[in-house]
Amino acid sequence: MGQFEDLLQKTIKIADENGMDETIARITSGTSHQVRFSNSMIDIVKQWEEEKLELFFVKDQRTTQIDILNPNLDLIEERIKFSVKLLGQIPKNPLYLGMEEKPKKYSSIDGLFDPRISAFTDKAPDYVNGTINSSEEAGAKKVAGVLYFGNTYTELLTSHQFSGDYKDSYYRMTVRSFVDRESSGQDLACGRDLSKVENILSKAGTNAGKLANLSVGAKQGKAGTYDVILSPTVAGNVLGQITDNANPIMIMFGMSPIAESMNKQIAPDTLNIVDNATIGEGLASRPFDIEGKPSKITPILNKGILKNLIHNTSSAKQYGCQSTANSDFMDMGLGSKTLSPAPTNMIYSPGEQSLDEIIANSIKPTIYITSNWYTRFTNYMEGTFSTIPRDGLFVIENGEISKPVRNLRLSDNLLRMLKNIDAVGKDIQQVQWWEVPTPTFIPTIKVKDCNITAATK
Repeated sequence: MGQFEDLLQKTIKIADENGMDETIARITSGTSHQVRFSNSMIDIVKQWEEEKLELFFVKDQRTTQIDILNPNLDLIEERIKFSVKLLGQIPKNPLYLGMEEKPKKYSSIDGLFDPRISAFTDKAPDYVNGTINSSEEAGAKKVAGVLYFGNTYTELLTSHQFSGDYKDSYYRMTVRSFVDRESSGQDLACGRDLSKVENILSKAGTNAGKLANLSVGAKQGKAGTYDVILSPTVAGNVLGQITDNANPIMIMFGMSPIAESMNKQIAPDTLNIVDNATIGEGLASRPFDIEGKPSKITPILNKGILKNLIHNTSSAKQYGCQSTANSDFMDMGLGSKTLSPAPTNMIYSPGEQSLDEIIANSIKPTIYITSNWYTRFTNYMEGTFSTIPRDGLFVIENGEISKPVRNLRLSDNLLRMLKNIDAVGKDIQQVQWWEVPTPTFIPTIKVKDCNITAATK
């Protein structure tokens, strides 16, 4: 019996009594923490406790979604009656063709919840200070960043009588280290398993400090065509624009460059990527999707061939295929969300080379990008984009890092870069932060002949 079973059952009953054809009710309850640090000192420690009910309603193919914080039955009934009036005034949703109607058994996922999270609150400041110290020992003068961690309980009930619940925990840290205003390095760490978290966070601090120290004396870089080495953080952002758009909704909106690529070779046969909601350490893992469909593993790229898009029940009906259990709420930017396919964790298969080996094999001038911000598109359908390298940015010559550079931009085409992947590393790292919203397990990746532009005055 779930913690909120009675509330959810009464919610579904109220929705039925008010004429809703279908309803999804998901409640999440949890505690989140933030430890922020700047100038090598902790400056903010916060804690939030939140209980949120998400409701999705269908009536005559008209749909709407609402969130209710700190829900109670009176507030729920009031909001449902308001939703009934709203549904009478809006057009039918052409993207909605139904949800999962036959409840199925689901399996729990080992590793979603680490009970050590309860003691993490007391230890977190020491871990942050350890990260700062390790960064300074590696050469940093100042260190900044943020550590988030917490735990969540989730319970779902649909009008088709699927019910399920699970709990999870997580941590996410971003650390940015400085030697001076122009010399910085960044790294991050995230996951669920807390058994080695102190060492993991400390290593992130060390890496950021090393990159900052290597960046000292960076000069204006030169524009040109270079091979490019993308750190896992950068590769997750740039190549994530491809995998996140293996989504029928993005194709329908004209925002996907792979709309015509199904079953075509779009990458070297060394590249394999799956959407996997069942891996315990994955920050987007869950035992079932928002419709109650048990989670699964879906190949996206197999030996470089685009094999599948992600689907929920509605999009699968439109495409004449099966749902991949990727249904979730999608923010449409209009004050409401809708039911849509959404990626979970993108998992890349590792290659055979270490970062050091990839660098050593880079004989001609190569740019090593360790961090990037502000990826923007000039043409979504063609995949033409640019992104700004930040923090450590280096030129590699004759298999060695020769000098740091700055004020360059990667301006290229996603599909062209995908085909030009030259090496896939074996240093798989989970990446998730504000530039990589989809948790991605990805290694260092090298791409041939990329277009690098320089800042203009």
